[in-house]
Amino acid sequence: MTRSTASAQAGREVSTDAFLKQTAVGNQFEIDSSKLALSKSNSTDVKAFASQMVNDHGAAGTAFKKAVSDAKLKEPSTSDDKHDAILKDLRAKSGPDFDKAYVEAQKQAHIETVALFESYAKDSDNQRIRQFAQDLLPKLREHLDHARKLSPS
Repeated sequence: MTRSTASAQAGREVSTDAFLKQTAVGNQFEIDSSKLALSKSNSTDVKAFASQMVNDHGAAGTAFKKAVSDAKLKEPSTSDDKHDAILKDLRAKSGPDFDKAYVEAQKQAHIETVALFESYAKDSDNQRIRQFAQDLLPKLREHLDHARKLSPS
């Protein structure tokens, strides 16, 4: 999802299936890319942020699975071509180039995720999943704010 797609999406209803798929993929991407940052980055700020992402998105994944189960829905796949390509690109980078790419990926991922969650939390067809979105939204906004302030060097 591009920035324009995220912005457009914020103004219209998101289906539960689309929300679940994008949430599962995005959450797993946060964990995988942040684990990569923990092993590749030399920046204490980037590593601290990555550690927070692993912890917070691990907890979010647990809450997500519970919400999906409570709603009697099926858990979607946790990967897609777009995020796999970003991870491949990150794996190929090192040093300051890695940090810069990781921080930019985090900013973009959180812009998209906040837009998705705002849209679903406002107008959706599944009360249990909507509650999950509403509950997680403040933490996602906090992550976006932190990512925007993060200096990769």
